[in-house]
Amino acid sequence: MAEELRPMEKLLEAISTAEQDCLDANVEENDYTIFSRQDLEFELELVQQAVAKKILFIENQIVSRNMTNLTPAQLEQFESTFRYFDKDETNTLSVSELAAALASLGIVYSEEDIDVIHQQLEEEYGSTSFEAFINLLVDITEDQTSAEQLREAFRGIAQEKNFVTEVDLQLAQLSDGCVRFLTQHMPLARDQIDVGSNEEMGAVLDYERWLDEAFQSP
Repeated sequence: MAEELRPMEKLLEAISTAEQDCLDANVEENDYTIFSRQDLEFELELVQQAVAKKILFIENQIVSRNMTNLTPAQLEQFESTFRYFDKDETNTLSVSELAAALASLGIVYSEEDIDVIHQQLEEEYGSTSFEAFINLLVDITEDQTSAEQLREAFRGIAQEKNFVTEVDLQLAQLSDGCVRFLTQHMPLARDQIDVGSNEEMGAVLDYERWLDEAFQSP
């Protein structure tokens, strides 16, 4: 549709030439139209802007319909957020616009992190477009942590032991609330009951069994 408007730009060039010829001939009135070349240029620009917005709207709707892993409510929220913070209506977000859009959704990053995220989106999508924004939110909102990733993390905390102690969790600089939650919900290591009585080490916990139970299929 946008391409179909291009011939009109050439027609305006012809109108501009004709208008100048009229002025050179001291013809100031036109019995055939009340519109000047400037009027037509302004109207054409409005049409072009309207068509461009409609095309972007359609493209965004196509992106939204392909996002089957988001709920309709999420899509509506993310789309309205994008439109609101796309202040210049270019269908792209600047670094500051991206930071503000994410913050409005309760997602806050440091300036350094948001710069990195924006640069990654630019490299992957060519710009921080609606598609890039939606895919970023999918990555953020989806829980992509697997049982194996957590298992590897606990193995690192436990220094490759098949159990983890309360002291291990504290040395890993986990918050007091996190340590308290794990010691309350993670089962004691059955083959380490004698070790578990050591007050210096704190509770001895079976993270392997806890992860198996947490991630078992319903």
